[in-house]
Amino acid sequence: MNRNKAQEITSREAFIRYPVPRVLAKFIVPAALSQLTFLILNLADAFFVGRTGDTFQISAMTITFPVVMLASCVGTVFGAGGNANMATELGKGKRERAKVFSAFSVYTAGAVTILISLILLSAKDSLLYLIGADDSSIGFCRDYLFWTFHVACVPLVLSQVFSQLFLAEGESKISAVGIAGAGALNVILDPLFIFGFRMGIAGAGLATCVANYISFAFYIAMYCRKRENTVVCFHPKYYHAGGGVCARVLSVGVPAGLVLLLMDICDFTRNYYFSILGGQVELAAWGVVQKIGNAFMQICVGIAQGIRPVVAYHYACGLLARMKSIIKGAIAIMAGWVIACQILVACAPVFLVSLLIPSGESVPVAVSYLRVWIFCIIGFGFVELFNAVFQSIGRWEISMANTIVNKGLLLTPVMVLLANLRGIGGIIISQPITENATALVLFVLYILVMKEETKKSQKTND
Repeated sequence: MNRNKAQEITSREAFIRYPVPRVLAKFIVPAALSQLTFLILNLADAFFVGRTGDTFQISAMTITFPVVMLASCVGTVFGAGGNANMATELGKGKRERAKVFSAFSVYTAGAVTILISLILLSAKDSLLYLIGADDSSIGFCRDYLFWTFHVACVPLVLSQVFSQLFLAEGESKISAVGIAGAGALNVILDPLFIFGFRMGIAGAGLATCVANYISFAFYIAMYCRKRENTVVCFHPKYYHAGGGVCARVLSVGVPAGLVLLLMDICDFTRNYYFSILGGQVELAAWGVVQKIGNAFMQICVGIAQGIRPVVAYHYACGLLARMKSIIKGAIAIMAGWVIACQILVACAPVFLVSLLIPSGESVPVAVSYLRVWIFCIIGFGFVELFNAVFQSIGRWEISMANTIVNKGLLLTPVMVLLANLRGIGGIIISQPITENATALVLFVLYILVMKEETKKSQKTND
C-alpha cells in the first residue's frame, strides 16, 4: 500500500470510522486550543503587564487589542476557508485538488497580512489616538504593536492557517502542538522580558513575537517531515486562484473572518466611546473584561471550527444521519461550555478580574462590567456553531447574511444608540442583546435547513 493510500485511509478513519464522541474530541479539542492560544498570548501579556501596576501600560493593551486582532481575522479567513475545502476534496478522494486549496490559503494569507501591516504603518498614530490613546499611553501602544504586529504578524497568521490545514486532514496533534506550544512559550518569556530585562509592555510584545516565530518554524518542520504523504502544501506549482478556488475559500472563510472583523470594528467603536465617556481607568477595566470574555469566546469559536471539517466531509460523502449526530454532540458541548462560563463568572468575578489586575481602582469597575457582559456568551456560542454548520454544507449565504446583520447592522448601531442613551452601561449591555437575539433566529433557520436536507437525501435514495 503506497503512502498516499495509507494517509487517505487514516483520514477516513478519523472522520467516519471513529465513534461520534471520539470524532468530536479529536477535532474540537485541538481547534479550541488553536483559538485559545491566540488569547493566551494576549492574556499572558495582560497578566504580566498588569503586574507592573501602570494604568497606562494596561490601557495600552486594551487600545492595541483590536489592531492585533486584524491579523487573526486574516488567519481565520484563509485557515477556515482552506480547512473546509480541503476536507471536502478529501471526502471526494481528490488529494491533488486539496493541495491547491492549501497552497492558495498559505500564499494569499501571507500577502494580505503584509499589505495590512504596510498600510497600518502610515496611519498608526492617528488611529491609536482616535480609539483612546493619549500622550501618556501612545508610546506604550507603539512599542507593543511594533513587536506583535509589524514584526510578528506574518508568522502569527501563517501559524493559524497551517494549524487549520493540518486539522483538515486529521492531523489534530500537529495542529494543537504548534499553537499550544506558542502559548506556553509566551508565558515563560513574558516575565523574563517584562521584568528581567525591564522592558515593560515592549517586553510582552517581544515575547509574543518570539513565540509566534517558533510556532511557525514548528509547522514548517512538520511539513518537511511529512511532505511526501501530506496534502498540506505550499509548493508554488499548486498555487491557483482560478477555477473556483478563490471563491470557494472566501465563501467559507469570509463569513468566519468577517465575524472577527466586524467585532474588531465594534472594538474600535467601543474604545472610542470609552475614551470620551470615561478615561484610562475605564479603558483598563474594559480591557480586563475583554481579555476574560474573549478567552471564553475563543473556546466557542474552537468548538465551531472543530466540527467544520467533519461536517463538510460527511456532507460530501452523503452521510447525513451521522452528520446530524455530530452536530447534536457539538450542540451539547457548546451548551455545557456556555453554562460553565456563566457559573464561573457568577461565583468568582473578583478572582477572574484580579488575575489580570491584582489591585487598583479598575478592579471594581471591571467586575461590574463582567457581570453584565457575560450573558452574551450564550448567544455568541450558538451563533458560531450554526454558522460553521451552514458554511460546511455549502449554505454560505446564510452565514454571510447573519454575520453582516448581526455584527454589522445590529451590534455597532445598537452600541452607539445605547451609549448615547445610557452611557457606558449601554455599551456593556449591547452585545448580550444582539448575540442572543441572533442565536434564536439561527436556531430556527438550522431546523428548517436540516428538514430541507433530509428531504433531498430521501429523494436521492429513492
